[in-house]
Amino acid sequence: MRQSKPANPRSLRTGRSAALFHGSAIAAEISGYVDIGMKKEALRLTRKLLEKRRILPDEFSEALWTIGVYASFKSFKKWKPKFEAAYERQSRKFKRKVRSDMLGMYVSLKESETALQFVSIQRPSSASEIFFGMDVLLQLDKLQDAEALATRCRKALSFARSPFEQSLLLDALARFFARTHEWDRAISAWQHAPLDQPFRRDALSGIVKTHLACAFETIERGLKALADLKQNPELSLCLPENDFNLTLEAEKELLKFKRGIEKLLPDRVRKDLGMSGQRVDDPRPENGL
Repeated sequence: MRQSKPANPRSLRTGRSAALFHGSAIAAEISGYVDIGMKKEALRLTRKLLEKRRILPDEFSEALWTIGVYASFKSFKKWKPKFEAAYERQSRKFKRKVRSDMLGMYVSLKESETALQFVSIQRPSSASEIFFGMDVLLQLDKLQDAEALATRCRKALSFARSPFEQSLLLDALARFFARTHEWDRAISAWQHAPLDQPFRRDALSGIVKTHLACAFETIERGLKALADLKQNPELSLCLPENDFNLTLEAEKELLKFKRGIEKLLPDRVRKDLGMSGQRVDDPRPENGL
């Protein structure tokens, strides 16, 4: 399920282990500035780094992390051309190593079509790459590819090295299950997510939204049954007036619940939950009579 989050690099920085910058003094210096909150100095060095003709993958990653920490969505878009230019100047080997960084950048900028070219279904290199890749595939309705990535995700869970990686993989898996209407499996995945990690809100709200989706579809089935009951000539002839009024009261009660859930689950969220677009219309006139 698409989060009120996802995916901003600043969210994922928490899960990073202490970086070892092999032979890169500038990356280590930027990291130090970020750690002690010296924003101006960190951004100045980041700009200088991206202007270098040749840079290391660690340097590129650190530059992207830094902008993820400090930049708003609007200012992040202004940095995008600098990262793209720096990326294009580098070797094929470099580009392979920073593929997941580019994927994360485009997902953060909500550019799913561009991000798709950096998604690897067969050979994702990390939990964060699976996390971002699932976001892209679900956004673009590529459910067959998302299913293949979910298989990789389940395998990767067996080798997750930290609770943070587990939380990324479980959230990606839960979002896939939710989208494909496997709600019991989605709830189970979110229930196993470690709550001491940054995505606790997504896991807990995902569980609640899924239960609301179940209730919504139960309401839809109830409304359809009541509509069929009212339209059945044989039954309508034999139902006494007070019985018919009871049917209307039941319908009114269900519609009240339905409208409440619709406010909590707007169209985008219902799509993320794999809910059918077919719905039972409110049978009452607009004046509510």
